[in-house]
Amino acid sequence: MFIGHYSAAFAARAFKPAVPLWLLFVAVQLVDFIWAGLVLAGVEKVRIIPGFLEASPLDLYYMPYTHSLVGAAIWAVAAALLYGVYRKGGHKWAAGLILGGAVLSHWFADLLVHAPDLPLVVGDPKYGFGLWRSLLWSQIAEMGLLVGGFWLYLRHTSPKGFMGRVSPWLFLVFLMAVQAYSHMGEVEAGASAQPFAISALIAYTVIALGAWLVDLSRQAKDHP
Repeated sequence: MFIGHYSAAFAARAFKPAVPLWLLFVAVQLVDFIWAGLVLAGVEKVRIIPGFLEASPLDLYYMPYTHSLVGAAIWAVAAALLYGVYRKGGHKWAAGLILGGAVLSHWFADLLVHAPDLPLVVGDPKYGFGLWRSLLWSQIAEMGLLVGGFWLYLRHTSPKGFMGRVSPWLFLVFLMAVQAYSHMGEVEAGASAQPFAISALIAYTVIALGAWLVDLSRQAKDHP
């Protein structure tokens, strides 16, 4: 899953106490940030196989440190503790729990689309509902999740001015365009996974920067 992960970030921004949107965007992709780094280091393994799944050529056959349920939970706890320690202001540990929940959401979102390649700890059994077998249904799921989270973000924030009204919609279009672009082009059998890992790191960083800019133009609003 790609942009569908950001649904949890948008939704979590509506929680109290508020956590910055850019940080939530990093949190929901933290597992993949680390995965890309471990792929570049040769620790976790992936094969690129054209047609492996209709919506993904990635055979993610070894990634226990990032995409096992236990591994994802460890990263979530670490993020929660770190944020709780360094966050300024009140409700530090509640905010840490929100951030940790955003990190852990990654595994459950991936569960929807991945082939059975998500272990509980390491090795078999592995889980995945396989929506990536269908390009159409996997994209409907991702877009639906994203729009749902985006709606919650708009509902719980208000614009500071003109840019606050426009920027969220521009950002939504950008995310959808990046999602569409990620499915364009042909891949070669046996191609190195390292360029993919590098492009993923760049994309996640640019998207988090976009979230930061959008959030600058919005402010939390109270609901009865």
